[in-house]
Order: sequence, then structure tokens, then C-alpha cells
Amino acid sequence: MKVLLVEDDFDLNETVKEYLENFYEVESVFDGEEAVNRAYETHPDIIVLDVKLPKKNGFEAAEEIRKFSKAPIIFLTSLDGEKDVEKGFLSGGDDYIKKPFSLKELRLRIDAILKRVYGDSKKVKIKDFEFDLESLELYKDGKVIHLKPKVAGLLKFFIQNKNKIVSKEEIFDYLYDFEEPNEASLRTFVNSLRAVLGKDAIITVKNRGYKFVG
Repeated sequence: MKVLLVEDDFDLNETVKEYLENFYEVESVFDGEEAVNRAYETHPDIIVLDVKLPKKNGFEAAEEIRKFSKAPIIFLTSLDGEKDVEKGFLSGGDDYIKKPFSLKELRLRIDAILKRVYGDSKKVKIKDFEFDLESLELYKDGKVIHLKPKVAGLLKFFIQNKNKIVSKEEIFDYLYDFEEPNEASLRTFVNSLRAVLGKDAIITVKNRGYKFVG
């Protein structure tokens, strides 16, 4: 699922983006005009939209986005008056979170809306396969394709970072807690996924890492 995050506070933007990227594909921008442009160009599944933004405030941006998109919108704001809340919903918002907020609360609200609007958002399609991000099970034609735990974990990491180059160090940080990372084992994990999904599913980027293209 693709999230468009719109927040003009740089530090908050980076903090929220870094957290949400553990669960979704995330693009972040910093003003209302760019929010409208990116919503039009990239078709996000959900938009997390600050209200107080430069160039075009969140309410104005939401009204523009609603002219071409039905993607759910969650407002982030320090405004909590009844009229402000009403204005948010009238401009096309689906939910309203008052600052300061917890990152977990934001994720839970995003999950609830995505499930309501799109159904079970925990399963993603990869070619002829379906992967459950929660159980880490891979299916084809309704049958489970057995993957070893580390291989399944690597597939989840690749899906969450689709079309991005990820370094071996980033993969090691994700896959290993107490065990010593091993490059030979990583190559084996990657080759196991290629054997199932196809050699073209994962690109080796020399001296940089891997890129999962699905």
C-alpha cells in the first residue's frame, strides 16, 4: 500500500516517514501544492495530510485532491475546535488526528481505514503469487509455497522496499537480532527467492546491494 505523507516540519516528516516505511511504501512532501501534484501523479492508496502547510493548506489541498481521487485522507493538526473538525470532514477527510500523536496510533488508524476501504491489506500480489505480510506465507493458486523463516523475512523486507536499492547492512539489521550476519547465507536466501519468483525479481546492484522489482 502506498502512503503519501504531507508534513512541513522536516524533523516530524522524517520521523513519521521512517516509521511508516516499516509497513508501507511511503512518499513524503512538504507543502500543499506538491501534495496535490503527487497525489495526481502517483495515485497513493491513502494520504496523511497536515493542515497548516505552506502554499496551500491541508483543507484546500484535500478539496483539490477530491476532484480526481477517492484515496482516504487522514488530517494531522493542532486544531481541535468543532468547526475545524467539521471543516476537515467537509473538505474530504476520513479521519482526524490531533498533534501530538503516537506513531503507533497513526499506523493503527491507517490500517483500519485501508482494511475498510480495500479489504485485507496484509496480503500483496507478486506476479502469480500472494504473500501474507503478517504470517509470512507465500501462496500460489491457493497453495502454500514453503519458505525458510529467514527467506520469508527477506521477502517481506524486499516488498516493503520495492524498487529501492537496499544495502547488505540494511538487510542484516532487519534479519538478524543476535546471530552473526553472513554474506554467503544472504546470497543463498536471495537465490532461494529467485528460484521461486524468477531470476528477474531481484537485481544485484554491484557494490551497493539488491533491488527488488517483483
